[in-house]
Amino acid sequence: MRTPVILLSGFLGSGKTTLLLELMKELHARELKPAVLMNELGKADVDGRILSESTPDFPLEKLFDGCICCSKKSEISGALQSLLALAPDVIVVELTGVANPEEVVDAMAEPELLSKLRLHKIVTVLDAEHALEYNSIFSSDRQLVRTLRRQLEVADVIVINKTDLVSPVQLTKVNRMIQKHNERAVLHPSVHAKFDLEGVIRGLDPLHQQAQRSKMLKVVSRGYPLAAIGGSGLPEGREQASFSRIQSIVVPLSAQVPLSLYQLEKLLRSQGSRILRAKGYVSLDGSPEASLIQYAGRRIQRERSGYTGPHYLVVIGYEMDETALLEEWQTSINPNPQNAPQEI
Repeated sequence: MRTPVILLSGFLGSGKTTLLLELMKELHARELKPAVLMNELGKADVDGRILSESTPDFPLEKLFDGCICCSKKSEISGALQSLLALAPDVIVVELTGVANPEEVVDAMAEPELLSKLRLHKIVTVLDAEHALEYNSIFSSDRQLVRTLRRQLEVADVIVINKTDLVSPVQLTKVNRMIQKHNERAVLHPSVHAKFDLEGVIRGLDPLHQQAQRSKMLKVVSRGYPLAAIGGSGLPEGREQASFSRIQSIVVPLSAQVPLSLYQLEKLLRSQGSRILRAKGYVSLDGSPEASLIQYAGRRIQRERSGYTGPHYLVVIGYEMDETALLEEWQTSINPNPQNAPQEI
């Protein structure tokens, strides 16, 4: 049983923590047991303290003094595993304002998390008062502009917050800007991040998992990855559907039948720009030992690896044609056609 994950993204000051407070209240009202991972750029725990005081008695991990998508990226896995040990029904990750949600989705494809987590929704909060100014304000920082754009592009739900501070004309312009980057997301105008959360929570149910600790205690990250909990097997079956536009399709591989980089590139490029990233452990060029494969920006890299678990490739993308991906795999690469891809 994989635990669903909700990602909250949005630029600094957009209202993510306010939305997180509303979400926690709604989850408790529906008798769902949440856990939270918060990332703050500074050393001081401001938002975490606010959250703890407003909705006590839930598991909380905090990563300070760095962005979860860069300097803190290596700690995501440990923080998520620590929360998983407490058997929540859902994990909510609040990203810092300059983080790309794709990085957390990427971290969820690590071997120790692959069979334990599934992406449920990506929710991006937008400041209606300032959203139109971001491109001009940060024009000299291309990476930041790209990150803010990706927060919109990959979102399943976009909350247009602080609508009480803008005119109808500006709100129309904000809506047009959103439509330019994401025509598929569900839009929710809001004041103080209040809107009907049914579209975010729909599909969540109590998992009735057994916690690995005797009490549900608050947990504070110590700034280093925690030890892995459990095994690293691949997800089994499709008992839980994803409610996000972003998909992670797991392709099991045979360690006995080595592939080539050319074959892998052919598979990945067959989906065009819909593929955001791919990673996994693959037997290459006649060697039964696994190589770590990383695919991003239509470029593929291989690294030597001491990994000894099941071989697999995770393809991360949005609105992918899973049937086409499967057919391409079966006809040109997969030595074991009966192993169908599995969505997480």
